Amino acid sequence: MPASPAAADPSAALAPLVVDLVVPCPPRRAFDYFTRDVGRWWPLATHSVGGATSRGVAFEPRAGGRLVETLADGRECVWGTVESWQPGERVRFTWHPGREAATAQWVEVAFAPNPAGTRVTLTHGGWEPLGADAAATRARYAGGWNVVLGERFAGHCAAPAR
Repeated sequence: MPASPAAADPSAALAPLVVDLVVPCPPRRAFDYFTRDVGRWWPLATHSVGGATSRGVAFEPRAGGRLVETLADGRECVWGTVESWQPGERVRFTWHPGREAATAQWVEVAFAPNPAGTRVTLTHGGWEPLGADAAATRARYAGGWNVVLGERFAGHCAAPAR
């Protein structure tokens, strides 16, 4: 009997990661904090291509724009490309920091009204391009997104209004 597609390709069975939290601000502000302010809350020292040489990260605010890390020497490291830009509702982008675009996954962040502010749901999927490294990479991101979104982004949203 032939092997199933999932048995032949272990990444085929990998479900997207989902991180869900509520932040104490309205959806449009949460969207702006996630996108416009990404360089203020993203932990570049530990979660970037350049580490100590990283000077910032920013979205180009439109579909087709890039998510770009800038290093101290001015070089840019493209982390992904914006696929959908819907202020106050969602942003979706490819994701390949430090890797070739051919290995990209996708990340979608949705912003929905909630009595306590905004429900933010980050979904990270499309592990197949990583082949044999897919499961290990997904496992690392499971913890990473909890720190980046659950601690850093949530903390930025809870800080006094800017």
